[in-house]
Amino acid sequence: MTKTLSDLKTEAFGILTGNDPFQAPAVEELEVIGMYVDPLLEQLSRDNIVTVSNPDEIPDAVFLPLARLLANVAGPRFGSPMNEQAKQIDERALRRLTATIPTYEPLKTEYF
Repeated sequence: MTKTLSDLKTEAFGILTGNDPFQAPAVEELEVIGMYVDPLLEQLSRDNIVTVSNPDEIPDAVFLPLARLLANVAGPRFGSPMNEQAKQIDERALRRLTATIPTYEPLKTEYF
């Protein structure tokens, strides 16, 4: 299953403000949070943490750490300071979730 960019912004806003998840945030508030999505995804990709190729198809496995990171990055615009420790925890979670799992099978090679 996947989540959309709208889901990500709404979840990040809820984490940031503690709003009721069934209460729709104002469009302006989501626009402010939305300003941070592309830079955050680019930074995570360049740091080789996670690559989200389509923001409207975010895998469920990485959705919550991404939403927490987005809330952390957008926090200063809403009066909440960035939490470096929380950022590191969420980045570590994303690395763990996207790491390849060893299969311990022999590698097949081609000889020329």
